[in-house]
Amino acid sequence: MFDHLNIRALFPDPVALLSTENGNIRHLVISDLHIGFEEQFVASGVKVGVSTQKMLEMLLRLINKWKPDSIIMLGDVKHSIDRISRPEWDEVPRFLEQLLRQTKVKIIPGNHDGGITPLLPREVELAPNEGISIASNVLLHGHMNLLPQFSDCQRIIMGHLHPVYNRRGSPLTGTQVWVSLKVDRASLFEGESGLIEILVLPSFNMELSNAGWSSNRKKIISPILRRGIRQLNDAVITTLSGEVIGDVDSMQHVL
Repeated sequence: MFDHLNIRALFPDPVALLSTENGNIRHLVISDLHIGFEEQFVASGVKVGVSTQKMLEMLLRLINKWKPDSIIMLGDVKHSIDRISRPEWDEVPRFLEQLLRQTKVKIIPGNHDGGITPLLPREVELAPNEGISIASNVLLHGHMNLLPQFSDCQRIIMGHLHPVYNRRGSPLTGTQVWVSLKVDRASLFEGESGLIEILVLPSFNMELSNAGWSSNRKKIISPILRRGIRQLNDAVITTLSGEVIGDVDSMQHVL
C-alpha cells in the first residue's frame, strides 16, 4: 500500500499526498466532507458539534506543512443530496474561501453535490463527475462507473464508502480505515489484463463514523467495487494510525 505511483497516506490524518512523477507538483487529496450533515441530528433534537471548523484547521495545518499546489476533493463536499440546506449556504463558501487564500481547490462532484455550483467561489475548479487522471491515477468519487478512457490507469483513488472496520466483539469496531485492493483489471475494463489497485480513502469528516455514517451497509454502494470485488486478488486494511489490521478475509467487516 502506498508503495508506488507517488502517493502516501498522511497518517494519522485521513488525507493522501499525491505527487507528479518528478515530485514538482503535489496535491492533498480528501473525500467526503459532508459539510452540514449535523442539521439532521439537530432537527431530531440531538446535539452534535459542528465539524467544519475542525476540518478547516486540519487542512490549514497540512497546507502549512506540505505546501501543496492544490487540494483535490473527491466529492460529497456538502451533505444534502437534492437541495442546499441553510448550514451549507453559510459554511461551504466560507470554508472554501479560507482554503483558497492558501492554495488552489479542485472538486470532483459526488452524489451529494447536486446543485453545489452556487456555493462555490469562482476560483474553485469543478471537475467532471466522471473523474480526472493524474500521473497514472484516476481520481473520482466512486458512485459512477469508470469511463473506458481510463483503462490504462494503474490506480483508482476514490471515496464514497466512508470505510470503517466493524466486527462484532472487536475493540477496533468503529475505527476509520484506509482500504487498498488489488483486483483483476478485466473486472473493470473489458478485454484488459493484469491487476489494478483501488484505494478507498477514509472520510475526511471524522465525525461521520461517530454519527453512524459508515460503510457497513450490507450492500456495496459503489459500482466500481461491486465489479472489482468479484475478482479480488489482495487487500490491505489500515487504520488512520498506519496499523495494518486486515486482508482479504477481513473485507466482510469493511464493505
